[in-house]
Amino acid sequence: MSFDTFLNNEINNMINSLDRLVSIPSVGTEAVNDAPFGQEALKALEEVAAIASELGLHASIYHNRVAVIDLYDSPFPSVGILAHADVVPAGNGWVHPPFRATLEEETIYGRGVIDNKGPVISVLYAMMYIKNNHKLKNNIRLIVGSDEEKGSSDLSYYLSREKLPEYVFTPDANYPVINTEKGRATGTFMKIFNKTQRKYIINASGGTVINAVPDRAYADVCGYSITELEAFAAKCKADVKFTFQSKDNNIITICAIGKSAHASLPATGENSVTALCELMSKIDKQWESVCNVCPHGDIYGQALNINTEDEISGKLTYAFDLLSFDGEKFKGTFDIRYPVCLTKDILKEKLEKGFAEYGFELIDYSASNPHHTDADSILVKTLLDVYESVTGTRAEAMAVGGGTYAHGISGAVAFGPELQGIDNRIHGAEEFITVEHFKLNTKMMYKAVTELDKRLN
Repeated sequence: MSFDTFLNNEINNMINSLDRLVSIPSVGTEAVNDAPFGQEALKALEEVAAIASELGLHASIYHNRVAVIDLYDSPFPSVGILAHADVVPAGNGWVHPPFRATLEEETIYGRGVIDNKGPVISVLYAMMYIKNNHKLKNNIRLIVGSDEEKGSSDLSYYLSREKLPEYVFTPDANYPVINTEKGRATGTFMKIFNKTQRKYIINASGGTVINAVPDRAYADVCGYSITELEAFAAKCKADVKFTFQSKDNNIITICAIGKSAHASLPATGENSVTALCELMSKIDKQWESVCNVCPHGDIYGQALNINTEDEISGKLTYAFDLLSFDGEKFKGTFDIRYPVCLTKDILKEKLEKGFAEYGFELIDYSASNPHHTDADSILVKTLLDVYESVTGTRAEAMAVGGGTYAHGISGAVAFGPELQGIDNRIHGAEEFITVEHFKLNTKMMYKAVTELDKRLN
């Protein structure tokens, strides 16, 4: 049976398997008993292992952090595929149930259908076909994590105790092949504001996770009428919707409604947090300092003088994704993706200077260096050939701002699942993948594994 025939025969089973996995709301949390990233994250790993076993593969759970699936029970694998079963929170704005894989007119909707549960299912079914129809020279290992969205400590734990295969790729970015990933820096800028009387901002908050542009931000203000606040909002340049709701004790709740996006692609979203801060600056001049360091629409860090770019990895991107304010203490948390030409120490120096100019202290700064794999490596060349053979399109390796499990692993790259020019709403509402795209990803995984097996000793 050809692989295309297999795909057509199995697509309904693949969608059902995907639904089983998407139905688990595997948003990472604090450790709970024997679940280091929460019970739902562990359940997702267990479901991956269950599906793999049903497909005739060798599956186990490693210290409740990753699922390990082998094509054969020996020898040690030469090719490793890294994916993850955890997801970001659903957020707002869904039409379809976020935690079901809903098929409608040849499109599948649901949180994780492309990031990254869909690719997990694609790899598993490709491995099943290979096991039933080929005898490879090399074993293949799929490692599925449960903490990728919150820092990848799952993979770090595994790597500190186990060896990875020699050739590693992850279907968790874009086609054709990602051989360069920007460095990532996160941190918080903090400041104490003076309390004002009668008319004042009681509190403010926004965002849910550090690596997603927030689509909602909120503030409670006292002493203002809705008419006054609407007048302030009319002066804002931010392209978001503001709503106002009266509460008791002369308090009004403000909601800024933007558009979520992955933090590495802030241009595809509309940041509700920076929009709310712009409105707050009309109410309280102390908030002008926030707008000075993070003006709405400044996604390249120009205000902080960190805007940088190079030919290999492109422009630095800057996203202010988390906000908290309790009436005195302001805290804002950012996610920066920076090019190969910049170092984490120089970036920190620039940030400290930029924030200090407006009275903010930089705390909790953390950064990882950019990742780059030679475009002439056997892995990159093979995967590019696979992409070209499947799509009929010439391609070259490219750079992205998103960080994947490949980051920091020597020689590793990302391969799919996103197609250029298509916004699958990753980290946003109505995340989707078409059935044809789902099938194409599965074929890519099959071709990648079998072609690598031919070219390796």
